[in-house]
Amino acid sequence: MQFGLCCDFSEFEYALAAGYDYVEGALSGLASAPDLERYRGLPIEATNIFFPSSIRLFGEERTPYLEYARGALAKAGELGVKIAVVGSGAVRRAPDEEDIEEYEDAFADIASELADIADEFGITVAPESLNRSETNIGNDLASLANRLLKRGVSYTADSYHVLYEWNAKHPDQPAPPESLFDTQLPFAPVHVHVATLPRVAPVPGDPKLVGFVRRLQSLGYDGRVSLECQRGSSVEELSAALKNLQALFRGSQPE
Repeated sequence: MQFGLCCDFSEFEYALAAGYDYVEGALSGLASAPDLERYRGLPIEATNIFFPSSIRLFGEERTPYLEYARGALAKAGELGVKIAVVGSGAVRRAPDEEDIEEYEDAFADIASELADIADEFGITVAPESLNRSETNIGNDLASLANRLLKRGVSYTADSYHVLYEWNAKHPDQPAPPESLFDTQLPFAPVHVHVATLPRVAPVPGDPKLVGFVRRLQSLGYDGRVSLECQRGSSVEELSAALKNLQALFRGSQPE
């Protein structure tokens, strides 16, 4: 298992000095970079923020996206990126709640288009579920994952968004049942984002994440795990967060 950090490009140096195996940066940032020389040789194995905020996938403001996607993924491929997470909440928001199922299917179809392009550059596209404060499409991870599966597309399991949606329905319960993640992760993801609720770095034995870790282990997941949360930015703070993350997956206290 590899442990990475979702971070701004300016933090790459600190993340790697803190011991993370790789970094995960914004694809939209790479797409707009005038050149890639400063990033060559760095372990940028995953990206998030797939689309810039100027793009809209649905409604009257719908904008072309495939040309942008091809250019962005080509740059990512040059740097050796392996996973491209598709979050981009505002970009994928549906304007009509009455036809939400149609938009859910349309988003999965778009993900399939993106996956076909990404495959040309050796990249796997992996959409993630987002919570309802960010978008109204793809809020339920299990439903999103199964829609993507029908189109041959992988998915990202993000613990925070699953916890956010569960907490919205059960605000008085301190932690979800472990079985929550048995249903929300119907099969193994290709990528993982981790944060607890509230969106901070988890600690070993975090009761909100015990079921998440156990489910990933039962599915045989042994891939990349990216920490995506509010946290400090110094090498010392990032190192401590990494040790806690590793211990969470070992089921032990940090060394």
